[in-house]
Amino acid sequence: MGVAITYGFGIPFEERYSLLQTLDENSAPRMLRLLAWPILCGMLFVLTSCSNFDKEFTVYSANTTIEVYTDGSAFVSEHFDILVKKAENYGGVYVDIPQRFTDASGGVHWRDFELAAARRDGIDEYYFIENNVPGYSVYIGTEHCKGCSADLLTGVTKIQIAYWLGRLVRQEGDSEVLFLPAYMGRVHGQGAKKTLALKLPPGGTVRPSQQDRAAAYDIARSATNEILVSIPVGKADRKLPDIEIEYPAGTFIIVTNGDRVRWWLSDHLLPSISILGPLIASLFVLIRLGQSWRLPAPSIAVDSKKTESISPALAAYVFWNWKPDAAKAAFMASVCHLATKRLLRISGLGENAEASDLSARQVRKKGKVARARWYGLPAVTRSVFGRIEGERPVNDRRTVVYGLYGFEPDLHQIVAEEYRKVRGGADRAALKTSATILVLGIATAYLSGLLIFSAAICGTLLISLIAVMALRHPERFSGPTDFRHVIGTYFGLPALLILSLGYIGMTEVISEQRPYLVAILLHVVGIIGVLAMLRIPTSKQRQMRNNILSLHRYFHGEIDGPPMSIECYEHHLPFAVALGVEQCWTQRFNLWQESEKMDAYAPDWRISS
Repeated sequence: MGVAITYGFGIPFEERYSLLQTLDENSAPRMLRLLAWPILCGMLFVLTSCSNFDKEFTVYSANTTIEVYTDGSAFVSEHFDILVKKAENYGGVYVDIPQRFTDASGGVHWRDFELAAARRDGIDEYYFIENNVPGYSVYIGTEHCKGCSADLLTGVTKIQIAYWLGRLVRQEGDSEVLFLPAYMGRVHGQGAKKTLALKLPPGGTVRPSQQDRAAAYDIARSATNEILVSIPVGKADRKLPDIEIEYPAGTFIIVTNGDRVRWWLSDHLLPSISILGPLIASLFVLIRLGQSWRLPAPSIAVDSKKTESISPALAAYVFWNWKPDAAKAAFMASVCHLATKRLLRISGLGENAEASDLSARQVRKKGKVARARWYGLPAVTRSVFGRIEGERPVNDRRTVVYGLYGFEPDLHQIVAEEYRKVRGGADRAALKTSATILVLGIATAYLSGLLIFSAAICGTLLISLIAVMALRHPERFSGPTDFRHVIGTYFGLPALLILSLGYIGMTEVISEQRPYLVAILLHVVGIIGVLAMLRIPTSKQRQMRNNILSLHRYFHGEIDGPPMSIECYEHHLPFAVALGVEQCWTQRFNLWQESEKMDAYAPDWRISS
């Protein structure tokens, strides 16, 4: 482990490039189609030509002072002499603070960290802290913003960072071990001299390392309670052993139970939330699938009151499984519903049926009771009446089926809205679960230092999905071709895709981050899985479908139901039309008439001639 000054990738494109100047509105689509790929290739070239740290900076020296206290904490002050070689540079450096360590039993823990100061040439400097699995990365330098000068002046500049470290002591048998990370092990600039001065409590003995310490660094006592560590010139990516100093028991303050709980929570926070999101998603999906697989008990009798809460059009769509052919059945069922409610008269129930005497026009103009009667109808039934009303009459008659032409999309949308209301409104459980998983995924990405990397991956996947959908269903993406729409379609999305791919290609994911990257992707899969459950019917919707299937069996006389009467026949006739069994239902009614020796049935909602 060690501290590294590293170079952060990124180019403020908006400050250095002007990609589009002026485009005539009429020629914009054609010009952008021609310019899109050359522009993107140029952006890709810029992304791949970013210079690295060694071309812009050289580290002359690196010195660290660590003062350890008897409470197991330490104050660290680090100084770097850096030569800025190029006038155009990144504008700052990253100082990596190692936080993750492994105890003697193999357990992984985190050191406490609190930043105290960040300075450049003795003056407080702009900084920000990035999380990572091994620890923190602190950027020290000029702020990158629109209109800001992001370059450091050439010449030697001094970088200083000061911070507090905690949890540096562990118990081993009858002794206490102070263990410090080997700082300066990975500083860029192999010719830089690196020294580390330790100010320690008295009574400590430096432990011999299991590794070849002679090849790593030299340790010498400069005073009774001071140790000087010299790190020789070597490879920039080497890992040095921690410095361990053994003390007798009781040297440091005894750890309280509160500290143990806080440490345990900090040690297990990141692994816990990385597992918790996929676990919540899996449980939610399994519960919903279990509910969908649970079949309702078969009905032995139909309850006509359960059909009063839905429209005949919805019954048609549910029975015909939302196929396009269900539109005609839903439309004719709504027409029959209007007729049985005495809001119009029809000549029959076939495709050639005609409508007349649209009395609903007068109903809507009458008093409160009449309007309540009208607005008590389902929305889809009222919409069907509006379509028939809009047709041009011939001898005061309107051909019913003409109202269906071009009305199928609106009819489907209105019925789908009614179906969602049967569901009980928005599926708040699914939405809350998705939001929870999203928050856990963002927290995992942030704490593991993969927030931008994960956003780039999600952006790449999303843009690719949009491209596939546009190829498969181009009609859904047809819309206005104004300038902003063209810019977003032919330049914006491809540019974001190139930027995302460039960032993914240039960013190194270290071995400690890979398990958390997998966990983040599982969070994304979990959100998709939870949202996919929105397509699975709820218990209310499954019960409604079961009632419709029972009604179909009732029309065929397979199960019991309300006794036959004129009121029963008229009440169920729109649903019989919706399920395509109006002839069977009418035959049952005619047989009942014969058995009751009733006169011929001549309803007032039918056109007699």
